Amino acid sequence: MNRLSDDFISSCRVDRGKILRGENMSRIETFVDAAFAFAFTMLVISIDQIPTNPEELLELSRDIPAFLISAIIIGSIWITHANWSRHFGLQDSATLYLSLALVMLVLVFVYPIKLMAQATVLYTSGGALGTDIFSLGGWDDNQVAALFIYFGFGLIGLSAILVAFYLNALRHSSELQLRPLEVFYCKRACLTWLVVAAIAALSCVIAYVFFEDKNYVVAAGNLYFTLFVLLPLSKRYAQKRWATMNTEM
Repeated sequence: MNRLSDDFISSCRVDRGKILRGENMSRIETFVDAAFAFAFTMLVISIDQIPTNPEELLELSRDIPAFLISAIIIGSIWITHANWSRHFGLQDSATLYLSLALVMLVLVFVYPIKLMAQATVLYTSGGALGTDIFSLGGWDDNQVAALFIYFGFGLIGLSAILVAFYLNALRHSSELQLRPLEVFYCKRACLTWLVVAAIAALSCVIAYVFFEDKNYVVAAGNLYFTLFVLLPLSKRYAQKRWATMNTEM
């Protein structure tokens, strides 16, 4: 990759200290956006039937929270890729293959994500919301544990791909003329998705080792709630590191 010229860097807009090198959409981004749009379509509450009366409409509305959770998970992955593309604008072979891998993995794990969201809503609402997929499908505890393992491996894979995107940007830091803040931004993003991958891996281990114990299977699913605490803590840790680095400089 050739080094970006000073004229190009100076012509780019700056967003909160980060240069937007990739504001013009590439074919890679267009393809990824289309794939994510299709993934959102697959999450639609009722994709194969239209409610014919108020009772059916209300019944389908019970799945709205699960849809929102699924959309947030997939949306956060799309936002990460979109921000990465805007900030770095890389179109090398690594970016191409990573984008293809991201699209394939997202489309494969759309339904496991939706099932996990439905299970979460069903559990947290005490059955008041969501569809009781476990009763309808005849799931036993072992199969629920298998769902957690399946979902966990997918989340680990997605996190690994997103980390690889940022590592690729760091690999081209000289050519992209990355500022210290942008290097910090890449490392902070890597830390965020490594935390997600670590929780997913721990959930997989618990579900696999204790698949016969219902309490541990439930704990494997509940483990993801710790991300609401761990992710803000990791962000605060990274910000303190950045503040310390600036002080030393």
